[in-house]
Amino acid sequence: MLAHSKWDALLVVVCGLQLALTGYAVWAYPLLPWPSLVGLGALIVFLTCTNYQCTTHYQIHTPFFRAKLLNRLFSLVSSLAIGMPTTLYRFHHLNHHRFNNDVLDPETGTTQDASSTYRHGRNGRAEGILTYALLSIFRTDLVDLFRQARKKQLGGWVAAEALLLLAAVAAIALYDWRAAVTFCLPVWILGQAGAFAENYLEHHGAIPGDRRTDSVSSYGWLYNKIWFNNGYHQEHHYKPQVHWTELRAVRSELPPEEERIVAPIAHWFHLRGALFGLPPGDSV
Repeated sequence: MLAHSKWDALLVVVCGLQLALTGYAVWAYPLLPWPSLVGLGALIVFLTCTNYQCTTHYQIHTPFFRAKLLNRLFSLVSSLAIGMPTTLYRFHHLNHHRFNNDVLDPETGTTQDASSTYRHGRNGRAEGILTYALLSIFRTDLVDLFRQARKKQLGGWVAAEALLLLAAVAAIALYDWRAAVTFCLPVWILGQAGAFAENYLEHHGAIPGDRRTDSVSSYGWLYNKIWFNNGYHQEHHYKPQVHWTELRAVRSELPPEEERIVAPIAHWFHLRGALFGLPPGDSV
């Protein structure tokens, strides 16, 4: 059933776990004390980021299932997990890979990568991580992404994913509007922000324009165990067709670590200078 590796089943489980915990949180909302809801919300935010950065991400590059229909059906499930139509995210992400966090073009005044950290920066610097993380989801041009999907005859799948999302939101609101507004909405916003913040840190301080230095890797053992080798991000950008279980082998094809940016322990600790869009090591 699985096309590449038995380990992809773990990613499918992570997706299902997030949906199960969200359902439980809505059902138990009136029963749980606030500390428990906050803890549960934080876990769901983490799982949302995991499903963005790992599950849906890897499904885009190396689809999990042999059968095309199963991959399409899984896109419906993953749409619920990440909180946006998976097919739209696919075109958003492929644009990111095509232009690899490029800098501002002096002629057009913008970037070709719609999610580039430089798009809304100033003086040739990247934008700060806070505004990038909090505003990027609202800057995403869903209409343009839908046009791209229609050109590939995928408009119907986008509609199905969007309708399923709307049905889920409506069901939650009808069941308990307070859970929808005070739990699910903040969790969704923080999940989107967390995913964009991770993307920021995966490119913060890297050297655009070179496929071997335009991203940031992090080789922490535990981090890569928890996040399915997501730390091998430069390796992934260099060879996005390589399955996540084999990314370690690509490391030897890249320049030495002294010639590119490598984050210690995990991307999450790669924050120095990020608040103001400064390269790592620089200060305001």
